[in-house]
Amino acid sequence: MKTDNPVSTLNPKDSMTKDNSINSTPAVNSNESVDTINTTTSDNLFNDEQTSPYTPTLPKQPRVGKQQRKSDFSDFKATFLLPSKLTKRHSVNIEESVWEQLERIARILGDRGSNVGSYINAVLSEHLKTYASDIEVWRKL
Repeated sequence: MKTDNPVSTLNPKDSMTKDNSINSTPAVNSNESVDTINTTTSDNLFNDEQTSPYTPTLPKQPRVGKQQRKSDFSDFKATFLLPSKLTKRHSVNIEESVWEQLERIARILGDRGSNVGSYINAVLSEHLKTYASDIEVWRKL
């Protein structure tokens, strides 16, 4: 019995040929090495520089003056980087890369006595305050 289903008639020699070219660029992590970031020499606090040529172009943002940046920084510092004594503490597990970023922020931007614990506590407190009404609505779903 003959069917009328179209069957591909590609030549297997064309589609399954070996590529014997030599690639001078080694594969990423081909030597199973661990990528590390040197935090002492990096200019970017979060080490998230974009190297892709396909970055989307964003509309121009209005210029922010030096006074406004200083004001924003002082507000940020007063909200998140004030040293605080934590009582009834609990440990929390976070990834190493997140810890390094938090530690760097607290060390570089914070005053003497600022630490990662008080920074995390302030960030989470602000987050819970901001989303308190939404969390209550979601709880009742």
